[in-house]
Amino acid sequence: WYFGLQQISHTLAFTDIYISVDASLPFVPLFIWPYIYWYLFIVGTVVYFFFKDKSEFYKNVAFLFIGMTICLVIFTVFPTTFDHRPVEWNADSMSAFFIDFIYSADKCQNVFPSIHVYNSIVIGYALNRSHLFQEKEFLKVINNCIVLLICASTVLLKQHAFIDIVAAVVLAIIIICLINKGEERFLD
Repeated sequence: WYFGLQQISHTLAFTDIYISVDASLPFVPLFIWPYIYWYLFIVGTVVYFFFKDKSEFYKNVAFLFIGMTICLVIFTVFPTTFDHRPVEWNADSMSAFFIDFIYSADKCQNVFPSIHVYNSIVIGYALNRSHLFQEKEFLKVINNCIVLLICASTVLLKQHAFIDIVAAVVLAIIIICLINKGEERFLD
């Protein structure tokens, strides 16, 4: 669905969601590292729960699938763009390689809300409440820092507008509350 939308993008009218806050956010090439770490963070957590805690695995899959499906519906009815990437930048060669790769592979379309941010928040939430992190405040702090770095990377690499983060945070809170409420009803 997502890749299909990317392929028919030339037929859609996109709304640029740039807001004034975005002008004040710098481009920071080093944030490519938390941005690409996102892939390992999401997949690694899902695989971990698959082998260690099936009930948490299913809940996390529900978080991810429901949220990403909602994002796809939004992308379909409200196509957005954020094409404010810098033309030139200075970065070490490895960071520049990955920035070029991400920029060429990931069009700056259908960005509202940010799936990167949404998935990071719900996976971070899942880890914080898992038995793995129980009574391990240091792990929770590290996890929360990772989530914040990933979220910041989306705007500091000019992949997303600030409003994409806000929308993803709101969506994550709603989905977390709904799934937790459903779980409470199921357990009662």
